[in-house]
Amino acid sequence: MKIIFRQAVLTTIALFCFSSYITAQSKTEDEAVKQCLENYMSGDGDRVEKAFHSSATMKYIDYQSGEFKDVPIADYIARVKANPMTTGRKVEIVSMNVEGNAAHAKIKIETQQAILYDYMNLLKINGEWKIVSKIFSRTKK
Repeated sequence: MKIIFRQAVLTTIALFCFSSYITAQSKTEDEAVKQCLENYMSGDGDRVEKAFHSSATMKYIDYQSGEFKDVPIADYIARVKANPMTTGRKVEIVSMNVEGNAAHAKIKIETQQAILYDYMNLLKINGEWKIVSKIFSRTKK
């Protein structure tokens, strides 16, 4: 009976340690994804560039014409570098989900003229989180 009890206690301790390790690991990954997203949300050209993988895509429906747009990420980054967006807006992570080496986030950006929702897909590439695709919607206020 003592042997069974001891095995049960040891198994419980082992499971607790393993679950603590997994929880700590996922908190670390959550923080790494948030850091990537914060680079994007900063509006600073160099930090925005750091957030995206070089082959990332950006697609959206133009709010004025209703046309589908597919913009090379290098063009988007060049626009941000030419016109930094660091003031006059409220930015927040609405939701985020991290599973293994993939993550998804919804970001709300509010300016005086519009509300935008960005939907980001991220992958952990060579140990670093990068945005690999962005779609968004824009609504006039």
